[in-house]
Amino acid sequence: MNLLKKTVPFLAVVCAAVCAAGCNNKTYGLYTNMQDGFKVVDGSFKTELIEGYTPTERGGEAPDCAGYTTQGRTYFSMYTDATVAISANFEAEGAQDRFNSFLAEFKTTIDDIDKSLSTSVVNSDVSRFNAAAAGEKVQISKTAYEVISEAKRIYEVTEGYYNPALYYNVLAYGFGDKHRVMTKEDLPADELVAKYTDLSSHFGELQLIRDGETHYAVKPEYTVEAAGETLTLHIDLSGIGKGYAVDKVEKLFNDYGYEFGYFSFGSSSMLVKRHLGGAYKLGLSNPRSSSRKPYVETEILNEKLSTSGDNEQFYTIEGVRYCHVIDPTTGKPVQTGIMSVTVIGGSAAEDDALTTAIMAMGKEKAISFVKEKLNDRRVIFTVE
Repeated sequence: MNLLKKTVPFLAVVCAAVCAAGCNNKTYGLYTNMQDGFKVVDGSFKTELIEGYTPTERGGEAPDCAGYTTQGRTYFSMYTDATVAISANFEAEGAQDRFNSFLAEFKTTIDDIDKSLSTSVVNSDVSRFNAAAAGEKVQISKTAYEVISEAKRIYEVTEGYYNPALYYNVLAYGFGDKHRVMTKEDLPADELVAKYTDLSSHFGELQLIRDGETHYAVKPEYTVEAAGETLTLHIDLSGIGKGYAVDKVEKLFNDYGYEFGYFSFGSSSMLVKRHLGGAYKLGLSNPRSSSRKPYVETEILNEKLSTSGDNEQFYTIEGVRYCHVIDPTTGKPVQTGIMSVTVIGGSAAEDDALTTAIMAMGKEKAISFVKEKLNDRRVIFTVE
């Protein structure tokens, strides 16, 4: 996913390059509920429209931006880059100090979320929950409480297709260790995968308790015996955490009165405000292109979005692609034919979880889900 500047010559070059490189390639499906307002720039994608989307006003009158320039910073958080850019009149009295204050609060916000949700930080809320015994009541932060609450809600809305309790499945397929090289012999046995998947299906039994300003999570009683161990339910909130952070950063933008700029968290979750020239042009990268050239473009203004795909973290064994998105119905990396999903609009935390769920649904169920449940936001997904 990339943000393209509003430069017509540059876009013309990109379009020509895509056609030259991809017109004779395999044809893929592009499914979207946008009836217009997008442009397919890669001839290897065939568009099919999904009914049900109701357009909403995203603009509003732009303020005077005379004298505005852009400043940005990139930090590292949640194992990825967090890039924020602000356009403002930095020559105005106090403007630079205000921006520096914003950056400090921005950094604190994303770091606090990371420390709360990380599975690798020993004392994080998630790590302490994972280490707890079956049925144990664990005190957690407000951040963890809010994220788990949202995760439970979307788990229900998607009928379990978004499930943050597939923790052991992710590890079994080698995605908990970025340096691990998987071979055919390393792939987990079906019996072991089935046990992990059975355990994950009890995520809905996780209970949340709020007592005034104190928050708790109660681990399900259910356990499984696998690989000589008694395993309790573990969770991994990385599939919703970056979106949650984007929602919090949007509040910072609004609190500081910043109307121009964007925040990109690992290029998978984003807040997009205004470009100095109006709307940004959003280019979605072809998930089967090594050059990451866009296959579709659309304008985006004052919206949040998230993208999931099988091309970011994956490996191939004997011609089979194994990616980090796990299908909760099989417990294995998704093999649904869906290559990538982008959801634009609404809450970024919701979008983050929804894109993961749609990846696992498969084409027909995804079409029905988008039509029935997501008519308030724009959705694009690609099928091999």
